Amino acid sequence: MKAWVLEKFGYDGISFRDFDLGELSDGEVLVRVLACGVCYRDIIDIEGGFKYTILPTVPGHEICGVVESFKDDGQVPFSKGDLVISRHGPFCGRCELCLSGRDNLCQRAGRFVQTMPGGYAEYVKAHWSAFVKVPDSLAKKFSPSHLSIVFCAVGTAFRAIFTQGNVRPGDFVLITGASGGVGIHAIQICKSASAYVIAVTSSESKAKILEDFGADYVIVSKDMRFNEQAMAITNGRGVDVVIENTGSVGLEGAIRSLKLGGTLVLIGNIKVDRYSLNPGMVIVRELNLKGSVGINNNELQKLFSFIEQGKVKPIISDEFPLAKALESHKALKEKKSIGRFVIRVS
Repeated sequence: MKAWVLEKFGYDGISFRDFDLGELSDGEVLVRVLACGVCYRDIIDIEGGFKYTILPTVPGHEICGVVESFKDDGQVPFSKGDLVISRHGPFCGRCELCLSGRDNLCQRAGRFVQTMPGGYAEYVKAHWSAFVKVPDSLAKKFSPSHLSIVFCAVGTAFRAIFTQGNVRPGDFVLITGASGGVGIHAIQICKSASAYVIAVTSSESKAKILEDFGADYVIVSKDMRFNEQAMAITNGRGVDVVIENTGSVGLEGAIRSLKLGGTLVLIGNIKVDRYSLNPGMVIVRELNLKGSVGINNNELQKLFSFIEQGKVKPIISDEFPLAKALESHKALKEKKSIGRFVIRVS
C-alpha cells in the first residue's frame, strides 16, 4: 500500500512510498482509509515533538474508513464493510484508568503514530478497540471527511467543555485558536450550552467568520496578550472558563483572563516548549488548571447524539489528496484553515 512514511524526524525524513503493515494479530482490524483529518499534532509528530515515537511510522490519528478484514479473538464487534472512525489509539479495558471510565488516558495499549502507523495511508491496522462504528444516522448524513474529525477535533472540544470545564448556561467562555479544528467546534458546543463565547484569533480576516459561527465577542490579538480585552468585556470580572488551544503561545493571556476561582482547560499546543508559571497567581486566585485529551467512550456516544440533534456540525476547511497530504501542513502553518483540513484517501 501507499503511505507517508516517517523514517527520521523532520520533513526531510518523510516520503510517500510503499509500506507493508504486516499480518494481523489476534483482535486486530484492517481498515481501508477513506479520509484522515489533519491535526497540528501531525506536524509536531513529524518534527519529533514526541521523542518516544517508534520509527518508521505513518502520521495521522483522525481516521474514517471501512473494515476490510480482522483476526477475530472472540470480541471483535465489527463486520466487514462497517464504517468506523478511530480513537487516538486502543485501550486495554483492564487498567485503573479504563475501569474508572477514563479510557482516553489508557497508556497500556498504544497510540496511533507513536506506537503504530497512522492514517496518512491507504490502509491502517490496530486492535479493534482503536475504532468505533459510526451510527447509521450519521453515516447517511455526513461524508467520511466530516466523520474523520469527530473523535479528535469535535470530541476534544466536547470533553473539555462539559467534563473538564463544567460549562453552564450564562458562563463566559474564552476560546483561543478559535478558528482552528478544535476551536470552531468549541464555539458551537458552548453556544449549545447557552454560554457566552469570547473567541480569540490572531487573524483579522477571520473575525467575521467567528461571529457567523456564534461567537458573541471576537478579540483579534497578534501578540496573544488579550487579557485586558477579556477583562473589559466582562466588566473586570474575568471569564469563567478558558478553552486553551495554543499552549505556551496563549497561556499567559489565558490565565490572566480568568475570574477568581476560574478554570483553564488546556487542550492544544502549537509549540513544544516550556512555560514559566507564577504559582502565586494560581494560589491567591484559586485557579483551576486542567488538561484534557480526546474523549472517552461514554462521552463519544453522547457526542454522536449531540451531532445527530444538530447541536454541533463537523467543519471542513479543505480536502487534499493523499499524495499531496503535506501541502495541508504548509497551509496549516500559514493559518489558512477554518475548521479542519482533511486528507481524502479513497
